[in-house]
Amino acid sequence: MPALADRDSILLRDTRLENSLICQPQQRNIHGRIFGGFLMHRAFELAFSTAYAFAGMVPYFLEVDHVDFLRPVDVGDFLRIKSCVLYTEHENSDKPLINIEVVAHVTRPELRSSEVSNTFYFTFTVPREAKAMNNGFRIRKVVPATEEEARCVLKRMDAESLQSNKGKSK
Repeated sequence: MPALADRDSILLRDTRLENSLICQPQQRNIHGRIFGGFLMHRAFELAFSTAYAFAGMVPYFLEVDHVDFLRPVDVGDFLRIKSCVLYTEHENSDKPLINIEVVAHVTRPELRSSEVSNTFYFTFTVPREAKAMNNGFRIRKVVPATEEEARCVLKRMDAESLQSNKGKSK
């Protein structure tokens, strides 16, 4: 329950950022669709901005955790890109992890519809010097406020643990 969270917590919905754009012909690939690298670039920029706003200092990029290309994006599509801090990890206090989810939606305002085209997951941290520079600096815990948010967090944590277990078994 969000009301029971400690003072070092923030609601997941309070970490959200959003960007919108109309996809242009210069961003298309040889098949006439929007180039996946362009979508990844825009998703990364929003994820970086989200981590920056959340941490209060320039974050360090660590990795792209996962990318899904669920449906093609066409020239002229109205694309809404939404991000949030899904969860944070504090096991290593010198290197807290900030896990960001970015979801791209192809939106059709005239039909009042929206369809997810891509999901991206990125991990950031803050510089080790953060503790020394900011007396008492801490990365806040992110708390889901709804059941749907909690399911998204658990789903991503499960996927992360599966990935790390596969890496250990090799």
